[in-house]
Amino acid sequence: MGSATRTRGAAWTLGAGFAVGALLLNSIAQAADAIDPERKSPDPVIVSTVPDVGAVDVDPALAEIKVTFDRDMGKGMSWTGGAPLFPPVDKSRKAEWIDARTCILPVKLEKGTYYRVGINSSSRRNFRAADGKPAASSVLYFVTREAGEDVQSRVKAPTIVSFEPAGDASDVDPATSELRVTFSVPMDAGMSWTGEGPNFPKLGQGKRATWSEDKLTCTLPVSLAAKRSYELGLNSLTHNNFQSAWGVPLEPTVYKFQTRTAAE
Repeated sequence: MGSATRTRGAAWTLGAGFAVGALLLNSIAQAADAIDPERKSPDPVIVSTVPDVGAVDVDPALAEIKVTFDRDMGKGMSWTGGAPLFPPVDKSRKAEWIDARTCILPVKLEKGTYYRVGINSSSRRNFRAADGKPAASSVLYFVTREAGEDVQSRVKAPTIVSFEPAGDASDVDPATSELRVTFSVPMDAGMSWTGEGPNFPKLGQGKRATWSEDKLTCTLPVSLAAKRSYELGLNSLTHNNFQSAWGVPLEPTVYKFQTRTAAE
């Protein structure tokens, strides 16, 4: 496959609330952090969870989900998601902050089940630091004990199988009108093509990004110029709607290529 650069960062900076609708072309992110993996987030960051993200042997007797942040937080919260993936809530108890940095969600889990819980989303942002800064939307996904391989496989993050044109290609035809990325698993309908500035390709006039029928390939219409270097991201620290059909986000990835002269 064509090469790409995966940005570094904890998985907790990548997720998004399951209830959030598809982020289509008219909402393409132009965030300054999209392709800056070394930038330290000024926003609250989750430093630990119970259960661990991606765990596949969680005790169904676990009575509460727990998240701990890297700084003192306010008292609000936005546990996001929806049936059937959001775990059943223990209605005899309330979600609460047990100290300045740790919040719990009481649950009643079942064995052999995949669950997914969002912490904030693009529209619900009540997990905030004491100074009011919201935490980036994040996701906790896990499987309880006695699940089969098919259910356990749902926690696997999607990967990129190929780019078209290839990543790091240096002789791309400037007449190319579409960029395509193919994933390892069927994806959700959302997308986050991220980036900004002169190296972000111009979008095709009057066109929008689309998914193939099998939800494996996403196509972005573009208008390229000759002898130019281009760079764009798929997901970022704050925009992460490239997710598997089970809501597991793609690790932020940078896609680069160069066009050749028009005469070649």
